[in-house]
Amino acid sequence: MIRQRVRQFLGAGARPGAAERALAEVHLPAELQALFFAQHPRDVVHAAATARWLLARGHADAELIQAALLHDVGKGHQRRLDRVAYVLAERAGMATALASPGSHFALRRALARSAAHGAAGAERLREAGAAARVVELTLRHHSPSHSDAVLALLQQADAAS
Repeated sequence: MIRQRVRQFLGAGARPGAAERALAEVHLPAELQALFFAQHPRDVVHAAATARWLLARGHADAELIQAALLHDVGKGHQRRLDRVAYVLAERAGMATALASPGSHFALRRALARSAAHGAAGAERLREAGAAARVVELTLRHHSPSHSDAVLALLQQADAAS
């Protein structure tokens, strides 16, 4: 877990390129491409890596790949520090207590955005006309998968990328 988080931190400066653009153009309709490219560049790179992880393992379900490309669309633009703070606060079981959308402190507002990014992303996707399953997968991508094998795949790909 720590090794994965360090790798994510070090790779957070990666910029999207032609490969990410091509992946989105193949797998997303135009209205969803706009949301994909509006994400922070590090989220575009991460989302494309998540989708590629699934595709490399033979998982080509259109809604799963769309959810992989859009699962973090609700995060918004945050500093790397905000994201590190959220991971640490969540690991310590303090994320909910520290998150405050109305706080005067930018870090507490960022923690709140991170905590609610699944719901925020699902709403944005619903408004953009995404399929109900893409909306649901985005909403639940940090929730227990229970018997939902597709959600479990998305979570596995998310963690691996």
